[in-house]
Amino acid sequence: MGAAAKEGLVAMDERESGAGFIEAHRQKIFLGLSVAGTLLLGPFAVNNFVQGRLLLGVITSAFVACLLANAVSIGRGRPPVVPGTAIFAGSLAGLATAMYDIGLVGILWVYPGILLFHFMLPRRQANLFNVTLVLVTIPMAWMHLGPQVTARVAVTLSLLVVFANIYSYIADAQQAKEAEQRERLDALVRQLEAQNTALREAFRLREEVERIARHDLKTPLASIASVPRLLRERRRFDAAEDELLGMVEGAAQRVLSMVNLSLDLFRMEEGTYRLRAQAVDLKAIVQTVASELHAHARSKQLRLVLDLPPGPVHAQGEELLCYSTLANLMKNALEASPDAGEVRVTLRRVSDGDGDAVALDIHNEGQVPPELRDRFFEKYATHGKAGGTGLGAYSARMMARVQRGSLRMKSGEQGTTLSLRLPLWHATAPVRPTPGPIALREPVRAEALPPLSVLVADDDEYNIVVLKSLLPSPPLSVRMAVNGRAALESVRRAHPDIVFMDVEMPVMGGIEAVRGIRALQAERGESPSFIAAFSAHDDEGTREACLAAGFDVYLAKPASREEVVAVLRRQDPATVGHRESGGGGAVLIEPGLMSTMPQFLDSRRALAQELAAAAEHGEREIVRATAHKLAGSLAMYGFRDASRASHDLEHAAATENLEQLRARCAALESMIAQVQPQARPLA
Repeated sequence: MGAAAKEGLVAMDERESGAGFIEAHRQKIFLGLSVAGTLLLGPFAVNNFVQGRLLLGVITSAFVACLLANAVSIGRGRPPVVPGTAIFAGSLAGLATAMYDIGLVGILWVYPGILLFHFMLPRRQANLFNVTLVLVTIPMAWMHLGPQVTARVAVTLSLLVVFANIYSYIADAQQAKEAEQRERLDALVRQLEAQNTALREAFRLREEVERIARHDLKTPLASIASVPRLLRERRRFDAAEDELLGMVEGAAQRVLSMVNLSLDLFRMEEGTYRLRAQAVDLKAIVQTVASELHAHARSKQLRLVLDLPPGPVHAQGEELLCYSTLANLMKNALEASPDAGEVRVTLRRVSDGDGDAVALDIHNEGQVPPELRDRFFEKYATHGKAGGTGLGAYSARMMARVQRGSLRMKSGEQGTTLSLRLPLWHATAPVRPTPGPIALREPVRAEALPPLSVLVADDDEYNIVVLKSLLPSPPLSVRMAVNGRAALESVRRAHPDIVFMDVEMPVMGGIEAVRGIRALQAERGESPSFIAAFSAHDDEGTREACLAAGFDVYLAKPASREEVVAVLRRQDPATVGHRESGGGGAVLIEPGLMSTMPQFLDSRRALAQELAAAAEHGEREIVRATAHKLAGSLAMYGFRDASRASHDLEHAAATENLEQLRARCAALESMIAQVQPQARPLA
């Protein structure tokens, strides 16, 4: 529909909503009455001339001519050319003459005349004209018909005027009601359209952010996972070092797998995921997840009971999908269970009409709110959980279904049970070799610091290990807490000088915990601890929320040595410069990574040459992908300037002209070729 047509409809709606039905449609009504009046009065005018009533014929003909003129004008979209007052005056004279000359026949023409005036003129003017017409008719009727008939004529004419007004009132009231309802409906439609537009934009942005995050995380995570292997190729480590190295490699591989899993979830939604079925020991996964959640259960005084069969229980599925599902369900059960309650995990083999399967039940004593039960597995369905996204149960059931299994929930007074069912693996399960020791770079010693009591609160053991490696002990006394509640209890037992607090943790998050710590220390009259928010989010909104909640500073993960030392000195890490170079092309590298530098730089220089060749041939997508790979890996090893140049090149690849693109590639190749890594001095 065109803009002009829409404006016309809006204008018409405004007229109809602002005026009564008769007023809004007066022109159309008058056009119809004019055509009808012409057809009826035309023969009557001609008949007057035939019968010698010249005056009445002239008046009637003039009246018909006025109706035709106005009908033609209205039909062309113009206002009437003959005013209503002039038509009334002529019709009044004609009716009076007709009543005087032909008596009863002339009086009968008064009835359609009243209707014509009522629908042709504005209400007040029409009533004035019609009352005048009735007053003129009464003496004429008296003269021709006598008093009894005159009384009847007067009553019927008066009733006609009254009924015409009643009809108009009812029509106007109905019109006003419909206009009000239409206005409300239009307002509701506009509101829904605005909400739908906002939702579509929010979903689009959410999907775009998730896509970018997956893409940008994979390269640096792969670099992290490869560092332990490179270090082992250079020298031998003692048992403690090798354990730390294995933990960081395992963590990197786990996160990389989760990033890939997020992409797999998208494919599951689209129906394009290809299942790679294998034998999965669910008993071993349950034990692993239970071990990881043991500290969280202890912080709530929960009993985590495992009812498992004696031997392995192999289901048909994918190990990562099964681990993600069980970790999600068991963690949610711990959070939903009341304090000092029991969470029971039961694993068994079953055989029924649906075939052989592995059944796993997770029961906790909490209840799902009644309003959430019917939509428990819907996307984004959540209730009262701080930081909850409503994706946990949704993704868990989707992963169960893609493995040809099912996931159900039952909640009532006895608690909540989640029942997972997966197909049983019938073939002989493969024997999997035990992996060798895998996984952190050499701990970095901080500058000389006074003895301090430090508390680190984080639900991820790998983050704790990495941060602890940056905290020299001694002179620091370092304590650990797995969530906000455990951190609050630790502060209650002993006052810490410095606290590193993760923001998002199960059982109790960092924001709630820092408020509790501030209130506790104020109540005891203790000096406030210096508390740093330690979060993976780097957006300004999260930073402002943390500072408003009571944190002293905000520290984004991963943190550098300088940033951690700044917090220990009660300084804002945002004001600490990252000293990257010692002049010229020198770049300061952590000592534990120096042995890997020759091989790493050779591989980066080779990538830079591929980048320049791709730019020379105008292969923009290869330029973009290679620059992205360089940006991530260079940043991980501390080559910030070269990483920033690679990042700029990645974004310029699609739009910048080829000559400028080649110049950027040449400059980056030269920068990487001239870089000189140097070991960062230790205190």
